[in-house]
Amino acid sequence: MTKLLTLLLLCMLSLNAAATQKKNADEIDHISLAALLLKDGFVSRASEELSQVDLEDEKIDKARFFTLKGLVATKQEKFAEANGFFMESMKHGEVDKTIYLYIAQNSFKLKDFEGALSALENAGDVAAQAPSAFALKAECLWQLKRADAALQTLKEGLAAFGEFWNFYKQRFNYFLSLGLYRSALDDARIYILNAAPDEKSVLSFIAALRKIGATDKAIELAEEANIRFYESAEITVMLAHLYLDKSMVQAAADLFNEASIEDSKYTKEAAEMMRRAREFTMSLYKNSQMLEQKEKLKQRIAIFVEFGAFERIVASRDALERSGLVEDESIRYALAYAYYMTGNYEQSEAQLKHLTQPDLFNKATELRKNMQKCKDNPWECES
Repeated sequence: MTKLLTLLLLCMLSLNAAATQKKNADEIDHISLAALLLKDGFVSRASEELSQVDLEDEKIDKARFFTLKGLVATKQEKFAEANGFFMESMKHGEVDKTIYLYIAQNSFKLKDFEGALSALENAGDVAAQAPSAFALKAECLWQLKRADAALQTLKEGLAAFGEFWNFYKQRFNYFLSLGLYRSALDDARIYILNAAPDEKSVLSFIAALRKIGATDKAIELAEEANIRFYESAEITVMLAHLYLDKSMVQAAADLFNEASIEDSKYTKEAAEMMRRAREFTMSLYKNSQMLEQKEKLKQRIAIFVEFGAFERIVASRDALERSGLVEDESIRYALAYAYYMTGNYEQSEAQLKHLTQPDLFNKATELRKNMQKCKDNPWECES
């Protein structure tokens, strides 16, 4: 709304700027020139021109001057100062009620919500013709903890501007805060269907539902979005996380697999989720598609551990040493454990003696006790 208001005001303020070109150098119309500069986005230069205006000159259009000063200050984010200039312009005869919309916006940014509401009221028909004014009024009421009035304002806005879809997005957030999750979901659907948002905007709706614990509603929306944005790996992954929230590991694993097809950066996560879902063959298959060899090998060892493929861990020793992964103590312990499980206690001890991390050191101690028991009573360790 700010850009449109600025353009409208500057068009009016610069109507007579063409006369500037006809003046002599010592008769420069600084106000008109400032209006032109501000219209073209040269805020600092416009401010410099206004600083050269002689306010003692009775011919100066002070209403126009202070309006421009207010616009410049607004652009410079000096909101309180800007409102002061706007009020001064009205004292000198400014009659354009669009000024009140600026005052309302600036007041809102200053968190003066009552002041913003008062300005919107003074704007009268100008505010009634701007859908963004309804949105601003609703937000001010919401900030003042007047939820019913905020919702009523958006309802009125929708009655006047039925295709201003941002009303639904704004009301979605209000419904969430009020715990009205079904209504929030309905508004999200209307917005997504009609406003044609990008996937990031859709993800923000889903994430908002998830954040407040409305997991089932978030899943509903994410399922629909996953069909609508069928090439979006991010939405697929979001849906997977929602299923994980409900401990539905297999469903999440299948979605991560889908996401890895859409975007290879999710291949590692797909392999990990297949591991958690105890899909050994699929987990190894996704792992084989990883390009970063060190990460690939590290994850493969975790998969082997999960499924008790200890011989395969032992067979990976040379690769672990070449890659330097054996220096990772968690990997070294996995190798030691694999040797233990395959009955090679000597090689297991050779790995255990390198462990220094407290938690792994303690595990190594327990493993040594077990190996000693097996040496003392071999029959206890027979499978």
